[in-house]
Amino acid sequence: MQQTLVMLHGLTGSANSMSQFANKICPEGCNLYIPDAPFKHEKTGFCWWEYTADSRVKPQKIKITSKLLEEITHSMKYLVKNIPGEGNIILGGFSQGAVMAQIMMLSEISNRISGLVLLGTRAIEEKKLREALRKNKMIPTLWMHGKKDKIIDFDDSYELVKIFEDEGWNLKKIIHEKGHMIPLSEHKKIITFIQEIYSNNS
Repeated sequence: MQQTLVMLHGLTGSANSMSQFANKICPEGCNLYIPDAPFKHEKTGFCWWEYTADSRVKPQKIKITSKLLEEITHSMKYLVKNIPGEGNIILGGFSQGAVMAQIMMLSEISNRISGLVLLGTRAIEEKKLREALRKNKMIPTLWMHGKKDKIIDFDDSYELVKIFEDEGWNLKKIIHEKGHMIPLSEHKKIITFIQEIYSNNS
């Protein structure tokens, strides 16, 4: 069966900035799709929804607005349209990209998602996420976060773990000692996790 690893970059990132890591963790024989988000960020790169952080506020908080929700919906439709159209999807992302990975569980291609890789992220729409977790069959899900993350507070991110576990999902959890990043020391664990999903669906 055809399988595709989809990796979604974070705020101000790009397909190019995600490329080296994504290629490293992609199993041999698996297709790889790394899109640029549909919105250009005002400073650099791209974003899945427009967000300018208040640098005075650490860790950063997100205010849910109708504009934000419209842009998230636009990004979801953009991914549905552009993700290659056949076979299973192992769907991952970093930071804002990992929020989009969660949100894709609400999309019409959710039944194609065979695994989730959620790195340095949080929940945005808890109620809808819970509905999606109840509706979809449980799939292998990895969550990773740094204790010293100053962008997304560790406790805020751990709320995402609680949502998944409340809904009966088992998560592989990786906690590291660094900040808002994907440490080199954790790459092997991520590679092993993705390889297992790929092998089980080959």
